[in-house]
Amino acid sequence: MRAASSSVPDDIRATLVRLAVYIGGLAAIAVALVSLFRAPPGIAGVEWTAPARPAWTTVERPYPAFELLMPELAGSAYSYAIRHRDSDGARKDVLSWGDAGAAGPYAMVEIYRPAAPGDRFLDATSEIAARIIDYSVADDVRPEGEIDSKFGTVPLVDFAIAPRDEEQGYERRCLGFARPFSAPPLQIAGWYCSAGREVVDRALVACMLDRLTLVIGDPALDRFFARAEVKRTFCGQRNPILAATPEHGDEIAPARATKLKAALRGRVPTR
Repeated sequence: MRAASSSVPDDIRATLVRLAVYIGGLAAIAVALVSLFRAPPGIAGVEWTAPARPAWTTVERPYPAFELLMPELAGSAYSYAIRHRDSDGARKDVLSWGDAGAAGPYAMVEIYRPAAPGDRFLDATSEIAARIIDYSVADDVRPEGEIDSKFGTVPLVDFAIAPRDEEQGYERRCLGFARPFSAPPLQIAGWYCSAGREVVDRALVACMLDRLTLVIGDPALDRFFARAEVKRTFCGQRNPILAATPEHGDEIAPARATKLKAALRGRVPTR
């Protein structure tokens, strides 16, 4: 009986040894896993994480897909930018004139083409408000009716932005617009800001949309702009070729009409 009783502590001791070995093995595995997520050599005490990529990247040396002539802003700096969203391939073409935070008029037009079929657009007020969060907004964005354009009815919004420096002038009144389309899926948005507190002429915004043309695009985009061009009002003026005004209709000779048609196509016939 003494031999049996004396063997009990030995069994407990063996169990404890095996348990210690097991715990030691777990600790070694834990150390190995932690080492995988430690900072690279030379950055002691700092955990390494992959740098976050921006949601939108700007294309260097962009090739313009759209064109918009603004003779009213001929003296303002012009910029054309293309931005891609790497996550899904969405694209924005942004045309701008002037500086939003400086004195003088400012205009911007954005053509946004989503890549995801389920991408939804917001109402015009929300779309414009989301695009001016980086500006000093002097008056909140609010609906301002709508206008007719070659792209159909377009909702308008009114707001005001303040200059970066008080010496640069007063706050500027702005008239914005945003209209989504389903075939092809895209949105045309933007705004025109006057040089001061004067209200922006609605006809000026309608003219911006009227002058927006496609330079190069896919077949769906070609069809979209072709349909819109048929409804073009030439900035409120009737087409002097297809429907001349009564005052000058008889003065357009056939040779003159041929030359005007060629000019609109970008080719002027030689004599």
